[in-house]
Amino acid sequence: MKIAQYSIQHQAVVVLLLLLIAAGGLLAYNNLGKLEDPDFTIKTAIIVTPYPGASSYEVEQLVTEVIERAAQSADQIKNINSISRAGVSTVYVDLLDHNRTKQVQQLWDMLRRKVAAAQGSLPEGAGPSRVMDDYGDVYGIFLALTGEGFSNAELKTYADYIQRELLMVKDVSRIQVFGVRTQCVNVDISVAKAAALGVRPNGIASVLRSQNLKVAPAALQTTDRRIRVAYPGEFESVEEIGDLVIGGRGLDKIRLRDIAKVSRGYVEPPEPIMRFNGKPAVAIAISAASGANVVTMGDAIQARLDELFQDLPIGLDIGGVYYQSEFVKGAIGKFITNLLESVGIVIVVLLIAMGIRSGLLIASGLVFSILTTLIVMLVWGIDLQRVSIASLILVMGMIVDNAIVVTDGALVRLKLCQDRERAAIQPAVRTAWPLLGATVIACLAFLPIFMAPDTSGEYCRSLFQVVSIALLASWLLSMTQTPVFCLRFLKPPKDNENTDPYASLPYRLYKRMLAWFLRHGIVSVVLMLLLCGGAGYGMKIVPKMFFADSDKAQFFVDYWLPEGARSEQVSSDLQKVEHYLASLPEVKNFATVIGNGPPRFATNLIPEPPNPTFGQIIINVHDYLTIPDLQARLYQWITEQLPDADPKMRSYINGPPSDYKIEARFSGPDPLVLRKLAQKAKDIMRADPLATYVRDDWRERVPVWQPTYSQQRARDAGVERRDVALAILGSTDGATVATFREGDEQIPIRIRTRPADGSQVPSPESTPVWGEGPVTVPLGQVVDNAGISWEDPIVRRYDRRRAITVKCDTDGVTPDTLLNRVRPQIEGIPLPLGYNLEWAGDYELAQEGNAGVQKFMPLALLLMFFILVVMFNGFRQPIIIVLVIPLALTGMVVGLLVTGKSFGFLALLGAYSLVGMLIKNAVVLIDEIEFIIKSGKAPYDAVVESSVSRLRPVAMASATTIFGMTPLLTDAMFASMAVTIMFGLAFSTVLTLIVVPVLYTLIFRIQPTIPALNR
Repeated sequence: MKIAQYSIQHQAVVVLLLLLIAAGGLLAYNNLGKLEDPDFTIKTAIIVTPYPGASSYEVEQLVTEVIERAAQSADQIKNINSISRAGVSTVYVDLLDHNRTKQVQQLWDMLRRKVAAAQGSLPEGAGPSRVMDDYGDVYGIFLALTGEGFSNAELKTYADYIQRELLMVKDVSRIQVFGVRTQCVNVDISVAKAAALGVRPNGIASVLRSQNLKVAPAALQTTDRRIRVAYPGEFESVEEIGDLVIGGRGLDKIRLRDIAKVSRGYVEPPEPIMRFNGKPAVAIAISAASGANVVTMGDAIQARLDELFQDLPIGLDIGGVYYQSEFVKGAIGKFITNLLESVGIVIVVLLIAMGIRSGLLIASGLVFSILTTLIVMLVWGIDLQRVSIASLILVMGMIVDNAIVVTDGALVRLKLCQDRERAAIQPAVRTAWPLLGATVIACLAFLPIFMAPDTSGEYCRSLFQVVSIALLASWLLSMTQTPVFCLRFLKPPKDNENTDPYASLPYRLYKRMLAWFLRHGIVSVVLMLLLCGGAGYGMKIVPKMFFADSDKAQFFVDYWLPEGARSEQVSSDLQKVEHYLASLPEVKNFATVIGNGPPRFATNLIPEPPNPTFGQIIINVHDYLTIPDLQARLYQWITEQLPDADPKMRSYINGPPSDYKIEARFSGPDPLVLRKLAQKAKDIMRADPLATYVRDDWRERVPVWQPTYSQQRARDAGVERRDVALAILGSTDGATVATFREGDEQIPIRIRTRPADGSQVPSPESTPVWGEGPVTVPLGQVVDNAGISWEDPIVRRYDRRRAITVKCDTDGVTPDTLLNRVRPQIEGIPLPLGYNLEWAGDYELAQEGNAGVQKFMPLALLLMFFILVVMFNGFRQPIIIVLVIPLALTGMVVGLLVTGKSFGFLALLGAYSLVGMLIKNAVVLIDEIEFIIKSGKAPYDAVVESSVSRLRPVAMASATTIFGMTPLLTDAMFASMAVTIMFGLAFSTVLTLIVVPVLYTLIFRIQPTIPALNR
């Protein structure tokens, strides 16, 4: 290949190119998008359909079934999950994982059309359905606005103002205000006064609606213009509502305030609320635009907030619940530190092993390769984030492989007293194609990750991109920059120096050891098989975990009371927890949300759907290492102080999220049978001491008050079924009958009927019902059997079948360990005909993730094998290389067992990368053997000489990779991958230098020669 020769002859061009790379790399680093985690699309949409007054089973059968059928008819649907609650249906639609961001929006548009077409099939009173495709939006900055003495409505006003201003900040995409309670005007009608004056609540409602009703526009005509008529009578204030005339004439006019108390308040039951450090708060959640630099956006937002608060009232304060830019600064800073450490370690190894000149020469290629990679990343749109930076660290040792081979070849030729220019050019020309083929093979080892059609593959896709860019850049630089630097900086040996390049002790020891194994080729192969067999057995006892927990200094307390509990009780309980948290020195700050999960402010979080019995505390700590102990103490305190509570401590995980580590999903038609199956599974989990937070997702059955409409008595009294329903609604939560407009707000007006004792619980004795007659009728006169029964508050379905999921987490062990303990027992539960059991949680994610990567592994291996056949123009050499691959398993298993790390998705990626590294080492060695044989050497002598000559390049390539990976050992996410590569490469490199020559002599039937053995 003439690239090296051209570079030597045009050194000024190479120097200019390197200067451009240096400047461009620094510029690219400053302009690259910076994120904490890779940006990947959450392919889930939610369809919410109200059906007021319906039970959970009525919602399931009449609404959820219709929506699910419509959603299933859309394209590219993977799963459909639904939650049917009294009055509302929520359907989650997941797209097939292989769909990428550009396709997703089009598929959501199709889903909207399908759901819109199904609206005519919904029962009367249901709908309309809302398709929310923003479920996967991530609000990376989550702020809490508080103010001593400010009401929720006042906080909302200022939050809206801040929202308008921050939307103009560069890279801000969307802002959501959360924790805002809906204001309302309550009209509390005195039952006694209304009955005495003969005023009906439905008459009041009619007057309120007509008073605020907009009518068609009118205009006065003049000779030359039209003058719009502004209709009088709209409410200007709450006081005017009380002055509304609802009956009587002249001096006997009856005003609304004569029979009702008109007041301003908030809708009840309470909507989701929020507190920050125990103070009432309104949240401001900010989403960044695609490809934005989160760090610069966060700084710009903070600067704008500082300006805004100079003009806001004293007492208002804003705190960060989750400030992604700060986390990104910390994460990027940590990874850059790791990267610099890795570069430093690799350089030190090179200096020690290759000498100062050679070491600095190779290290310069490492730096230029990284700078080139940053430039291509900017062009390709790859952000700096956890995976891409870890990829740079992973490839750090591999980058120098090509430069080591070229530089080592130049050093050997200089020691043999060859011409300097020829010594600089020949190694690059001689090894150009083998190194290119080996480099491409190393890239192909990561191809299955890039092509994996699932969420895990999308999350880790930049691993392949960055590794490929860096390796190909390193090859190109080894063909251009390295020969030029070798010519300029390497010196020939002095006259008194030993000109034998392989006379040192390491070479002599290796030659003797190799000679023994070559003489005992069959014994060597048997030893290798035994090692591989032992590693295969050891792999069975290596702990398995899909993704490890994160090192983020934040965790969650999920808090449930029994289903049916009031949200006010959840709020009261969590106030006690907040007081306890305020006394803990480890806690930095905390935010509490009640009735709903907060907006998704991190990619790997799953927001909790609306539930009045649910609350969550988001806790920021000073040091993430204190989280496990803090969680244990907090859980114990809650269970002792709040015995009715069902808390769960939850930490971040790296990678795609799952609700619980272990999930067993039973599906079938009968809810009672499903509950019995779930109870048996829960009993098995609770009996295992390693299982924690055991529960199911149907929750407890709840009481329901179900009066029966008496057709005969109600008809005789002139009372319709709707009259009964409105009477009960008015005496409980209240009926919304009109709206009061105030600025851009539309505030509902709600009518409530209250007996003299102020009770809000309807009773047959005290609740009046207004029918067609002149007087009210007691509720008990028109209903029968108004007793308490029990019902399922939640009906869940999975892929259109009723399904209940039993869940638990683990205590001190990996999910795989606990699953292996409980799985045989749970699978042993007899399942009636028509019922199924499926495993979800981490198991399902791991199966999908591994299957996604393994789907394209055969393609990658086939391409690797094809390249090997092209390189060697034969099959025996590729077969030798393929036989070496299992050697990686030996060191990998030993490393995982010694360090106690789990084998998960990233460790699997590390194993795949080992394949590329091993093949590359084997290619370099076999290519040298073939070259020396073709030069006329005896085959056996060629095997020994080639192996000895490649000892330093292969050992150095492995050493730089191994030592360059050490910074990742302290990273919670990538530690298992680092262990896999470091131990696997260390063992397999030693074995490769023995096994490849042995297999070569056996397969090519090369017999040992005595002179070669005695050298």
